[in-house]
Amino acid sequence: MNILVTNDDGYGAWGITALIKSLEKKHNVFVLAPDSNRSGNSTHISFMQDIELTKVTYNHWITPGTPADCSLVGLKSNLFDCKIDAVVSGINKGQNIGTDIIYSGTCGAAKQAVLAGVPGIAVSMQLSSNSLDWDDEKNWNFSVLADFVTNNLEKLISICDVSDKGFMSKNTCSLVNINAYSLEKFKGVKFTETCFRNYGDESYNIVQKDSKYSAVISLGQGKSSSRNYSDYQACEEGYISISKVFAEPICSPIDKNLDTNSFSL
Repeated sequence: MNILVTNDDGYGAWGITALIKSLEKKHNVFVLAPDSNRSGNSTHISFMQDIELTKVTYNHWITPGTPADCSLVGLKSNLFDCKIDAVVSGINKGQNIGTDIIYSGTCGAAKQAVLAGVPGIAVSMQLSSNSLDWDDEKNWNFSVLADFVTNNLEKLISICDVSDKGFMSKNTCSLVNINAYSLEKFKGVKFTETCFRNYGDESYNIVQKDSKYSAVISLGQGKSSSRNYSDYQACEEGYISISKVFAEPICSPIDKNLDTNSFSL
C-alpha cells in the first residue's frame, strides 16, 4: 500500500524514524512531516497562506506547517503522484490518551486524514517509569511498536470509519488511536475507551518587561480516571491500547424539560 507518514515531533525524531524503517519493509512510504516540534497543534490548519515544502530525500518532505497541514497537503495535492491508502502519524514521544487527543498534533494529523476520506492511525508511546530519562534514546523501544503497526496495518485500517466524500458525508468518521508503554514485549492488545485527564493546569502571574506582557501556562500533576476499561489502564497493565475515536463533533442531548420557546429573542 501507499502510506503517508507524518508526526508532530518533527522529521528526524526517533519515533517517526523507527516507523518509516518498519513500514518500508512491506509498503511504499511517503513522508511529509513538520521540520521541527509541533506538539499541541491539534488540527490547526494554515489557512490562506503559503506552506513551504522542502525535499529531504526521495519521497521525504518537510514543512514549517502543522501535522494537519501535512495530512491535507499529502492527500489533496500532487506532491506524491499516487493515491494514498492510509495516513500513519507518530510514533509520538509521549502518550496521547483520553483528553490528550483534543490537543495532540499526532492525533490531529490522523483526524484530518479520516475527515478527508482516508484511514488515519495515530501512534504514541510513553516511558514505563518517571525515573527514566526522556532524552536517552535507549529508553525508547519505538521499533517494537512500529513493527506492531506494520504487521497489523490492514486490521488497523479496517477499524477506521471514513467516507469517499469526506466532510460531506453523513457517516461519522473515526480514527484509530494506539498507545503503549516503551516495553520490549507486550502482554497483548486491548480495545479501550478513552480516559479522562486532569492536567492541573496553572497560569503564572502576568509579567511585564518594558512595554510587553507575558504569561506562561504550566502543567501540574496530571491525573487519569475513567468509567470503563480505558487506554490509561491498558498501558499501565502492559498492553497495547487501541481506541476508535470520533473525528467529528458528536452532540449531547439537551434536557427535554427545557423548552425552545422559553428563550428570549
